[in-house]
Order: sequence, then C-alpha cells, then structure tokens
Amino acid sequence: MKTNLSPIVSAIRSIILTFAAASFLATLASAQGQPRASRPDNEAPQFLTNAPPPGFATRVDYLKSFTSEKDILNARQAGLINEDESMLAMWAREDKMESKPMDIYGQVVDQSGQPVVGVKVQGYVRVGIGDDEEHDTETDSQGRFHFLGLHGQGLGIRLQKQGYEYGYKIPYRRPENYLPDPNNPAIITMWKLRGAEPMVRVRIESDVPCDGSVKRFDLLSNRQTNSGVLMVKLTRNPININRRIPFDWSVTIAITNGGLLEFTNQPYPYEAPVGGYQPTITLNFPTNMVAWQKEFRKNYYIESGQVFGRIAIHVLADRPQPPTYFDAEIYANPNGSRNLEFDPAKQIR
Repeated sequence: MKTNLSPIVSAIRSIILTFAAASFLATLASAQGQPRASRPDNEAPQFLTNAPPPGFATRVDYLKSFTSEKDILNARQAGLINEDESMLAMWAREDKMESKPMDIYGQVVDQSGQPVVGVKVQGYVRVGIGDDEEHDTETDSQGRFHFLGLHGQGLGIRLQKQGYEYGYKIPYRRPENYLPDPNNPAIITMWKLRGAEPMVRVRIESDVPCDGSVKRFDLLSNRQTNSGVLMVKLTRNPININRRIPFDWSVTIAITNGGLLEFTNQPYPYEAPVGGYQPTITLNFPTNMVAWQKEFRKNYYIESGQVFGRIAIHVLADRPQPPTYFDAEIYANPNGSRNLEFDPAKQIR
C-alpha cells in the first residue's frame, strides 16, 4: 500500500528557507542584469494563488514540472508564478535531482537469529523535506520482505509485532552504499520478549567530593551507605575551579564482588552477559586531552553476587566549589536472573 503522507508539505518548508532561496534567485537575476525587488518583511508569503495551467491537475503539479533553474526564473519574470511559488519550484526540482532507487531486500530475525514471521513492515521513503511516502508489507515464512520500485532520498523502516520489541522505535535506515540482492538481505533484529521479572528501579542523585573521597551506594535503593556495593570516587585538580578554564579530573566507578561492562548503541539491553565484567572503571580527563570534557555519560551492565542489572551513569565535574554532581539510574534483577526486561507493574518497591 502506498500513502502520500503530505502532498503539499514540501511547500511549507519554503517558508522556513525563504531567505536562502530568495538570495539564490536574486543572484540569478543579478547575473542576467535583472533588478530584484525585495518583499517587505510584513508581507505574508503567497502559495498556489492561481489556477493550474491547462494540462495540470493542481498548482503543485505545475510547479513540479519545471526542469531547469532558468525555466523557473523565466516563469517568475513573466508573472506565471509568484515569488514563493518560484522557491517551491526550485526545491521540487532539487528533490527530483536527488531522488534515487530505494529498493531493498530484508530479513527480520530475533536475538537468537531466528526468522520472525508475520511482522508488519512499514517503509517510509523521503521524497522531500517533510514529505514522505509510506509503503506496507509483512514478512514471510522466512522472515523476509522487500520493497521494489521505490525512488526517493532515503528509506526508513519500522517493524511491529506483538510480543516483540523493535529498536526503541528508532527506524532502520537503508545505508547509502546498499546494493539490493535477494540472496543477501539486510538483517534487522527484533527482541523477542521472554516476559518481565520482578525488578528494582533506582534513581540516585547525589553530591560527590572532589578530593578523592569515596562514596558508596546500595544498588537496590538510593541510599548512601558504608556497606553499599556501588562505589564512586572523583578527583579534581584544582579542587576549586573556574568553569571557563579546563581542569584535570578523573572518576572511578566500582562494584564490590562483581563489576561493570560498558555497552554502547545497543537497542536491546535486556539480558546481562554471563562474564566480561571489570571490578573497577576509571576515566581520566587531563587538560591536554584532545576531546576533554567536563562531564561524562555511560551505560554499563552490572553484576554483584546474585544481582544483575544495568546502570546509566552521569557525572558532572564542573561545579566551581566542591562537591560536584553524580547521578545514576539502575534497573536491577535481585533474583539471580540475567533477564533485564522491565515492567513497571512488577517493580519491587
């Protein structure tokens, strides 16, 4: 099924880009010795104010028919189109020039690599800024699908099936260098939900010293305690800083009787790994660091005894006077299971 989501939305974008387009047209006119009158700022843009010429169903169809910048300029000077319509015609021409084949062969699999049958696949072809076309299909018995005969500037894909989760709802993007091949489909992974287990969700927001003193927190609560298994230590030189001047600092995060394992760009952090955890993670930020920064955000799997979970850490090191700031969001399964699927209805409080 093909649905044109916004037949004249691309016209609206010319409002946003009026000054750039007008400047471009003014340059063309100047090059041909034609004066260019400016429109008063309080004059509203006018779109599609006249009936379409014979042979065109709509004014938009007419504006999309121009094949060169010179034709657009001549039509504007002849009064066949107004200033705003000339901008729309110019952008429509650029859209056509940038359009290219968007064919794709794909296969949907779960986290174990098994084909997923009956997935609703939605393909969104970008045919202009703010102007998309939607195409729908479903995966077959091998989890395969395809879209053929599509043209545009880009293709995004969304997947839907009950009992599965797809990439935090972020669509798959067809790579620029993709070569359609039915024998080598693009692999897209969905997460087959196994069912959430009772879990703890904790948010820690705390001050931390800047002199290397240790703070400890309980993984299953937001309490600071000397027996807590989550340890945070931050060192800053100088201790008192000027925010406008870089400073040396470092932070250490540790988990007692366990460790941390960083993950990045992982859409499905729903199963803690069996191993690979490091008891201590230290990050250094000297002033001569090429990509020096005053804060860091990282995501880790965590393990301590029979507790598995994931933690999102944020450290902000640039408060002028100590202490500075630390926060963390933790999802922890205290039952010895590596399953990290979370359901608020099953949250342990």
